Amino acid sequence: MRPESSARAIDCLAPGTILEAVGIAPYWRQVRLPDERIGWAAKKFLESVTVPTIASGPLERDDAWLEIHVVDVGQGDGIWIHTFDDNVPGNGRYEGYNVVVDGGPDASDTKNELLKYLQTRAHERAVIDALIITHPHDDHYPGAEGLLRHFEVREFYDSGYPKTGPKWTRFRALVNGERFQGQPITRHIGRANFGTPNWGSELRIRFLYAYPGPRPGFGRGNTLENNASIVFRLEYGSQSILFMGDAEGKDRADGADTPKYAERFLLDSVGASALRSTVLKIAHHGSETSSTIPFINAVDPDYVVVSSGRRSYAGTFLPDATTIERYCAHKPDLPDRSG
Repeated sequence: MRPESSARAIDCLAPGTILEAVGIAPYWRQVRLPDERIGWAAKKFLESVTVPTIASGPLERDDAWLEIHVVDVGQGDGIWIHTFDDNVPGNGRYEGYNVVVDGGPDASDTKNELLKYLQTRAHERAVIDALIITHPHDDHYPGAEGLLRHFEVREFYDSGYPKTGPKWTRFRALVNGERFQGQPITRHIGRANFGTPNWGSELRIRFLYAYPGPRPGFGRGNTLENNASIVFRLEYGSQSILFMGDAEGKDRADGADTPKYAERFLLDSVGASALRSTVLKIAHHGSETSSTIPFINAVDPDYVVVSSGRRSYAGTFLPDATTIERYCAHKPDLPDRSG
């Protein structure tokens, strides 16, 4: 059984009530009350009385799933990452962190699919440990406004692209006004300020790319803005996933054999071995402007994920069939798990 944020409250506990933690779910702990009743309590409002001493060395466990939810937000991106919670707070491992990558296209609560998805699993003012906006296109960030209204964000990541206009300015004002535990939230603007995030010692996170600043070779206009995307790789045990935002590899009319833009930069600066990933979140919603053949060969994914809506771009729908065909041709023997 998992908690539901819409469930009726069965009791109101006085501060100092001693509870025994007996189960976990994202944002919640299952607890046993002194009278032996069992229910769910928001993790945010609980304080550990004792923190067991954890021996050094690997603490692998078969049930410690890393959850990555690629939410259907229509035409856009909205991803929720939840790390496993071992019910032992304070040991720096399996702490149940929550990271959101982009917010989808809809700022209003009634249309915001990512917000609605999280609200079914979390309570009002629950904590988002990191909010990453890969780049400031309208199908990636507006939904994060709802997250700022209903959740408490601890840290914010921005590619550093110099976006202008009232809509983005309003969003950044919301970010700048956000407080966590009474203090301004930590804002990481530009790759040079990202550092190495601590989302639990069981994870290895590397930011590979973000807006490189004004320089030739990255396009202009929408192309440059796509190629400002934050790209990062997350490794967990033997599995890894590469998040590409909308970073591109070519123009639509170009052939797929010669990469340019962000894909060229990644191949040249990071190298194939650092790009190799079990799962790839395909860039730019599967557009023909992504996924050149050298890049696919370098990442060599076993699984790919596309986030796109049924929106026509001058008669073209995403993902482009030609893009998907390149992945199918790369590993033709893998099963088709689309749906």
